[in-house]
Amino acid sequence: MINKKIHLLALTVILGAAASAQSIQDGVKALYEGKVLGAKSIFEKQADKPEATYWLVRADVENQDKKGAQAALDKALAAKPNEAWLLAAKGYLQLLDNKANEAKQSFESALTASKGRRGNDPEILNAVGGAIATEYNNIDKVGDINYAVQKLEEAKSLTAEKSKDNFFKADILTNLGDAYRKAFPGDGTKAYGAYSDANMADPTFAKAFLKTAMIFKSQRNYDLFLQNLDKATAADPAYVPAYEALYEYKIGTFDFNSANQVADKIIAHSDPSPWNEYYKAQTFYLNKQYDQAIASGNGILQKMGDQVKPKLYRLLAWSYVDKGDAKDAQPFMEKFFATVNKDDITPSDYNLKATVYSAVPGKEAEVAKAFDEGLKADTTVAGRVKILEDGAKFFGDKKQYGLQGDLLAKLIEIKPTPTINDYFNAGYRAYYQGKEYEKSWKVFDRMRTKFPDVNYGYLWAFRNSKVFDSANAKNVMIPDGEKLIAFSQKDTAKDAKANTFEAATTMATYYVNVASDKDNGLKYLTIARDAAPDDATKQQLQGFIDQVSKMAAKPAGSKAQTGAAPAQGQGASKKDSASNKPKSPK
Repeated sequence: MINKKIHLLALTVILGAAASAQSIQDGVKALYEGKVLGAKSIFEKQADKPEATYWLVRADVENQDKKGAQAALDKALAAKPNEAWLLAAKGYLQLLDNKANEAKQSFESALTASKGRRGNDPEILNAVGGAIATEYNNIDKVGDINYAVQKLEEAKSLTAEKSKDNFFKADILTNLGDAYRKAFPGDGTKAYGAYSDANMADPTFAKAFLKTAMIFKSQRNYDLFLQNLDKATAADPAYVPAYEALYEYKIGTFDFNSANQVADKIIAHSDPSPWNEYYKAQTFYLNKQYDQAIASGNGILQKMGDQVKPKLYRLLAWSYVDKGDAKDAQPFMEKFFATVNKDDITPSDYNLKATVYSAVPGKEAEVAKAFDEGLKADTTVAGRVKILEDGAKFFGDKKQYGLQGDLLAKLIEIKPTPTINDYFNAGYRAYYQGKEYEKSWKVFDRMRTKFPDVNYGYLWAFRNSKVFDSANAKNVMIPDGEKLIAFSQKDTAKDAKANTFEAATTMATYYVNVASDKDNGLKYLTIARDAAPDDATKQQLQGFIDQVSKMAAKPAGSKAQTGAAPAQGQGASKKDSASNKPKSPK
């Protein structure tokens, strides 16, 4: 920790020497371009100005130094408790603490303090709306995104004609685009329009091009994604966030040589910092030199402490996982999720969480949650199918069939054309083996509706209901048996007769021994006899038919010898009993 402080202090001195004559706007531009430490140095030189303190707070938060941000704000508020910029910064930090109501009060106080003859100050409106739009997804959707939209639209209206600061206009419009994206999830139309307006206001405002690129990335339109990244770096060749987005894309497409070339540009345009060693650690990982990646990553941690970017924790976690030490990856994975901007999480990050927790005994619930989170994060059918298949395999290998069934049942819902095997895997291989009979029944009930010409749905719906509704208390078993018999009597498959026999003996037992309905008992005993697998079983069933017929003929109240229908499956040969073992559909 001491070494880190000395290093950062020295760096601040170096940067501060060059920043002494720079303005707040210079600092804002540096922060916008990703030069956080350079921006921080500029703001610290002008900390007596409330606006500089506001931006210092934003820089500290960006630098993973929330404590430093709070300390700087507290000092400024002690001297000027009613300054609009400081109250806006206070609201911003309250958002980070998930105090949405307190934040809104601070924002309202900031706007009140900023009011002049023309109403609200557009700069404070932008600060308020931009703060909410930035943090909305991060901590349980803090704040009111519609409130942010309202304030940013007001700021846009106030600056549309009067302001000559095109950078400021573009910033308002870009924040408004962010707010639109979160107010209307899945529909990027209004956001795209706001980002386009930002670039009309200031063609050099690279951030708006980057935001447009991210819309196309979410739609997996990678051609337009790359085109807009090119526009961003052309508009501002020093704009690091665009290079970082391009770097991540190159890594994702396994174009490691191009990724390294982009990394060189990132370093060239970034603050001098130990963080620049991250790209070396990433290269070690990509070359499967996991020990070197871990050593390099831990070296960065020693120098920077909690001020590292969250993706270093991700890199360390994957390095341990791919090395075969998933348990050692757990603290890094958890630190990643605790610090990352939620907008920056990818579906593969939830796969990381599931992989790590799967190596830790007793974390099965966390694994299931991770797969579910990944499912919500991935909007592609192929990606969601893979997540569910991976999760189902994990729980199946652990013989946790109920959880396996839950994922396979979701797979049926997601696949455009689920197959018979998809239903069978969820219904039998998962739920039935896990003794989740009612859940299994639901799958096979849907299966017989989806595939009415195939016997599996009828057969396994009945086999489930005769377990969880053996006395037909829920009026499920008997209708299932009737459907199975009706289907099997028309079925030409080899096991059709055996399926008829199974259902008929079960229903005969119910009607004679439970419902005391001798007429229906005789009906199903007769069906069972006609479907009997051999002569011995047929004769045995005829004997039952004779007994029940005599009982039915006796007047009420007579003392006839009590007869009983066969127990479920009684009279079946060993060969027929074995037929209950399921065969996977073709």
